[in-house]
Amino acid sequence: MNKSTAGIEAQLEELRGSENFIGFCAFDLFLDDDESKRKDGVLKISRHNLTPEAGFLKFTFIVDVYGDKLIRKQVLELFARFHDSELKSETDPDFMYIKPPEPATQKDRAWFIGEVFFHFDSAKGASKENVYRFFLPFLTLRLPLEFSDLQWWKTDEVNEEKKSAIQAITEFIKNKF
Repeated sequence: MNKSTAGIEAQLEELRGSENFIGFCAFDLFLDDDESKRKDGVLKISRHNLTPEAGFLKFTFIVDVYGDKLIRKQVLELFARFHDSELKSETDPDFMYIKPPEPATQKDRAWFIGEVFFHFDSAKGASKENVYRFFLPFLTLRLPLEFSDLQWWKTDEVNEEKKSAIQAITEFIKNKF
């Protein structure tokens, strides 16, 4: 492994450790009704546990708006749909959207970064299956967007039952040999 590869891996590990990064994908955000005007973006998903079972998933949407005030305004208006009470239903997951602050610097104006948080009460609630079955469809109901294939970050998370079984088998083998 060369120095640059090692450096990239170190940066990715730092990112993963600080944000509990679990997945990402690209998306197309449609800025008009006929879907002819679109912006590319990236979705990052991270998991944050408040207790061993409960916590929240953070979906971070990053859109390059090139510092264009009109495009930024359009994107902000689309994300404001999270606060539209007419769209709410009883089947909505427990979520919170935080409107991004006005960018302070020219560099900040180049990007729109919006965050949606989903609360979960059990480890199963934050499962990959639920991300596919509930969270992503919910997001597509609120926003005119289309996701590409979601890529999962390789994690060291192992089901506790399996981990216990693996530990028991390992101990058994060590004792026999």
